[in-house]
Amino acid sequence: MERLLILVLTRITRPKTINGSQLLMIEPFYSADGITLYHGDCRDLFSMVSGHADCLVTDPPYGIDLRSGMGGRHGDCSIRGDSGIELRDWVIDQWGNRPALVFGSWKQRHPAGTRHVLIWEKGEHVGMGDLALPWKPNCEEIYVLGHGFRGRRTGSVLKHLAVAGCVGTRTSRWHPTEKPESLMVDLIRRCPGVIIDPFVGSGTTLVAAKALGRRAIGIEIDRKYCDAAVSRLAQGILLF
Repeated sequence: MERLLILVLTRITRPKTINGSQLLMIEPFYSADGITLYHGDCRDLFSMVSGHADCLVTDPPYGIDLRSGMGGRHGDCSIRGDSGIELRDWVIDQWGNRPALVFGSWKQRHPAGTRHVLIWEKGEHVGMGDLALPWKPNCEEIYVLGHGFRGRRTGSVLKHLAVAGCVGTRTSRWHPTEKPESLMVDLIRRCPGVIIDPFVGSGTTLVAAKALGRRAIGIEIDRKYCDAAVSRLAQGILLF
């Protein structure tokens, strides 16, 4: 029932026949300035739109069953599909050997085909983790897959301050696992062609692509985050 409801909300129209083949015509949730956002489950939509993209840049569920009491009006900050890495691996399998940057956690195995691991260092102002340890968990992994990246060679540790505070107060985050726009700009600069993100969240990948004048395609299952992404895209964009 849930999957059926999602398909209705993405407003899939009647199939169109071209050369004897039927294609589903999907009306985007948002489309402007080279940025297209679809509302729905990536398992229903990704194969239909991924052929129009060149590089996968995404922050999927990590498979760590995230729960937080710091969610403000957004509740416990749980992430849909975060009970395992099946969604992450499904998307990567569908994408094939094309270039991809995929966020993740050391608590789960690396994706098959990982060529390199980047470290996002978030700064000292974030991180709780195991309070019995004298170190904060203020870094995350980014898996590099495929070929075709560009730009000058730099170090593998990317230092960008995380967005601080609780979700729901507009002085802080739009999403419980929101990435800073500067980090996404840094990554997308190294990526070829059209960007695709099947786990858009509040839209940071799309915002960064717009800042760089790049085309991008996004998919997001939660309506509230689609609305947040559209709000952010309508605001002025800062290029870092």
